[in-house]
Amino acid sequence: MTEGKRVYRSTLRAEQARRTRAAVLDAAGHCFLERGYAATTMKDVAAAAGVSVPTVFAQGGKAALLLACVDRVLVGDDEEVPLLARELFVRLAEAPDKQGKLAALRDIAADRGPAAVPMLRAFETAAAADPDLRDVWTDYESRRYADMRALTVMFGPWLRPGLDVDTATDIWWATFGLETTDRLLRDRGWPAERFADWFADAVDRLLLR
Repeated sequence: MTEGKRVYRSTLRAEQARRTRAAVLDAAGHCFLERGYAATTMKDVAAAAGVSVPTVFAQGGKAALLLACVDRVLVGDDEEVPLLARELFVRLAEAPDKQGKLAALRDIAADRGPAAVPMLRAFETAAAADPDLRDVWTDYESRRYADMRALTVMFGPWLRPGLDVDTATDIWWATFGLETTDRLLRDRGWPAERFADWFADAVDRLLLR
């Protein structure tokens, strides 16, 4: 009986902790987008989340909150599952032909592009002004390149003649980066579906046979 109570209480505490962290990250993300990283204080985040300032600090410093917000928008939730192990990426990896892979890629672009770009832009802007974040941004870009290479490898059998994986990855990384996505979605006001259609078609035309 005692053990049962302990398990129950432990589960309850874990759920409360998860909800608190989610509320803090929701608030931090809102503040970073609305005020900018530099202008956001931990007090602002606490007020937006409806918790105390120490509770916010318990989730990490301001830079840690920003990085957690970035990770959230890239994968869509708080689960500790690597990006390439997510359902849409697994679908892309397992698709047996080019059209199936392009369809999965299109769905990834529609699902994550509009959600991720504003927070990534906030991250980039913060890193340009904050020396403590510059190396973190550089590391993020390195990880993004690695993810792009993994995607390129998945399209390996259909790469254009004379185009190797490294060169194709360089083109993918440079052409379909944050600036291009942000300009189309935010500056030109493209809907997510239109952007996703263009993205898959552009990858096909530029890199594949």
